[in-house]
Amino acid sequence: MNVNLEAKGGMNIDSGDRPFAQSFNHSITQSLNRSIVKSLASLAAAIGVPPEKAWKRIEICGITQDSRDVKPGYLFVAIKGFASDGNRFIDDAISRGAAAIVSSKHVSCHVPLLRVDGGRIALAGLSAAFFSHPTRGLFTVGVTGTNGKTTVCHLVSHLLGDHESVIVGTVSNEARGLHAVTTPESPIVQQIASDALASGKRNLILETSSAGLFLHRVDNVDFDAAVFTNLTHDHYDFHSDREGYLRAKLILFRDLKPTARAIVNADDPSSAQMIDSTRAKVVTYAIAEPASYRATNIEYELKSTRFTIEHGADRVPVRIALPGEHNVYNALAAAVVASEAGIPFPLIASRLATASSVAGRYEFLKAANGASVVVDFAHSPDSLKKMLLSLQPYYERIICVFGCGGESDRDKRPIMGRISSQLADVTILTTDNPKSENPREIINAIAEGVSPEAKCEHILDREEAIRRAIELANPNDVVLIAGKGHETYQIVGHEFVPHNDIQYMHNSGLVS
Repeated sequence: MNVNLEAKGGMNIDSGDRPFAQSFNHSITQSLNRSIVKSLASLAAAIGVPPEKAWKRIEICGITQDSRDVKPGYLFVAIKGFASDGNRFIDDAISRGAAAIVSSKHVSCHVPLLRVDGGRIALAGLSAAFFSHPTRGLFTVGVTGTNGKTTVCHLVSHLLGDHESVIVGTVSNEARGLHAVTTPESPIVQQIASDALASGKRNLILETSSAGLFLHRVDNVDFDAAVFTNLTHDHYDFHSDREGYLRAKLILFRDLKPTARAIVNADDPSSAQMIDSTRAKVVTYAIAEPASYRATNIEYELKSTRFTIEHGADRVPVRIALPGEHNVYNALAAAVVASEAGIPFPLIASRLATASSVAGRYEFLKAANGASVVVDFAHSPDSLKKMLLSLQPYYERIICVFGCGGESDRDKRPIMGRISSQLADVTILTTDNPKSENPREIINAIAEGVSPEAKCEHILDREEAIRRAIELANPNDVVLIAGKGHETYQIVGHEFVPHNDIQYMHNSGLVS
């Protein structure tokens, strides 16, 4: 019964007790009511396992790495995870009707066994083969980086045509019942791609997290373009350090085909490694450094930005209803994808003008007492810093409410505390997905970085913390509520407890 769920903050868990109450919504396999059947022999051959003659008559109608999802005729892939070994659940999978088993170990079972070197690599190859490599029929874009992935994905979809595009990412996954996951396991990725192709979609846009890349979740995805946004402090718990984190990001660019586009932020210090790692055609974008595409003549406003896209002899003025320098980078990256896909600049500019912000990203509200409120998903040091700096010019004071996730990058906690105490006028530390950690201990760890002279309060209950922040605010102040954004839950222990920052404020009459 092994399951792998990727939680915000980079925590990946393989456990037999399904640590989070919400699990992958397996019904998406049947979302188009299509019946897919492949012979075991063909699947074995696809991953380099010599098939036996009898396997031609064995029909496989599904693939999973979670024994609880097994149905008659399924292929069960036993993966040795971080906390649990899927080989322990082979008997459970067979009792549920598994027609065959994939394992890296010598195991005894009365159904066919496919021996492989790596379970995750095999899972990815089998998933792609089972669904007939659907990404080969789609214009497929992968977006990786610490910050900006979600916004870039949604902007790319808008520029390419929302009606022709499918996104796999943090926000869109929630609607699929895939909670707290950025890049799903490979069977889910291939299922979504297959459904997209069958329903007539043309584009697939994937948020490719460092964990998803490292865990082979997008192996065998045929990327036509890959975007690198930036690399800042995050996920060091999973990757050990910056170098490990960077190596995971490089996987996306290392595996690109020569005809693909490697679209790289030239202003980021890690851009050279991205460029050196790929055999694809490199296309750069930037604000400061020389690049294939540049944003110039930038004019910032509270809720929008104007700039010019320069590419060769082209000069195209653009307005986006998204504030801040980070959104200039996001919009520019998406524009590069669209331009390289053949969309003319005038159409790119007109579509950027109609693009809206993603749910829970830089979302403005007005408090009943006249103060401004901004809700944002910022949960890394760099993203929190950029949010605070972007708000500073427009308000007398900033009151910042945030916490840090449990079971994830502990090193960033005091860093974020220092950033908020330096850039916000008041900091309120609170709870944000503590999981199995003591939330008060998480807050204390954040507080270690807070300047002694800073105004800082510790309020364990997130709703109480939000209320307190708004009560402190004057009409010329802004309350930044960071960390959860679109999320509709708090992960406490192994449970998803319903909570949404914006919904709470509306229900409580704190905002109009």
